[in-house]
Amino acid sequence: MTARAVTAPPWAMPVRVPAVASISLRRIILEPLRSAVVLGTSSHAIWLLVDDDVAVVSTRDATRLPNAVEIATPAAAEPFASIERGTVPLIGSASIAFGRLNVDVVRWWDPRPAVPRVSKALLGAAIEGLPASVPGIDAAPLGAALENGEPSALAAAARALLGRGPGLTPEGDDYLAGALAATRVLGVATGARRALTAINRANGWLEAEAARRTTSFSAALLRCALGGQVAAPAGAFLRAIAGRGDVDATHRALAGVGHSSGPALAAGIVLGAQSLVHQPLTNTGGSL
Repeated sequence: MTARAVTAPPWAMPVRVPAVASISLRRIILEPLRSAVVLGTSSHAIWLLVDDDVAVVSTRDATRLPNAVEIATPAAAEPFASIERGTVPLIGSASIAFGRLNVDVVRWWDPRPAVPRVSKALLGAAIEGLPASVPGIDAAPLGAALENGEPSALAAAARALLGRGPGLTPEGDDYLAGALAATRVLGVATGARRALTAINRANGWLEAEAARRTTSFSAALLRCALGGQVAAPAGAFLRAIAGRGDVDATHRALAGVGHSSGPALAAGIVLGAQSLVHQPLTNTGGSL
């Protein structure tokens, strides 16, 4: 009797896909393999809790987030359809394994936009007429705290925003993230030491409060924002208002992301930029 080879059906064969990953995830992706927890899924992305951080595995046509691992496959190809319910992902050693689907990180990208030095006058002209607030959120406390470089006031303003609104990324979080990221990125570009000092002093408190007051995913995005790391559309907008791009086009693109996330993030960025433009010349300091 002759033995006959058994061939697994195509749907049961392992699949390997290349990916580009944010450098914000370098530590957790390069460490030894360990299990992760699935926080949520969609046709475009899978959200993973890894230790106390969150990684997003997304298709190439999804919005590239600052904590993303982007695969070279569109959502229409249904790359996540083979992942069975109850699968425990394994992440580490430059890969993420979802049973038969294996994601291999082959290169990295930096979610912190590179912007040139820019004067306050040019920055002010770039954001003139753009909305710096969203309905239902009082922008004044956050704007004043950033403008005055007061860490304790920044903490109070952030406390009022964290976790405000429904969803994986509440609107208050998106607004706060935009303002913090703009202050970090554009504060360096304008030489605004006061604003950067305030964020540095409040950084630890903000991370701890975000972990307590909002979703794990949103807290991870806020940690990225504190370091100036943002989603790709937000990065394009920040570069544009610093003189490298079309301000109106990048603002429309960012405001069109999601239901409330894009508009809130865009308004927060404008608020952060405004605080730098209006910042007084002397620093009164302050502490938490």
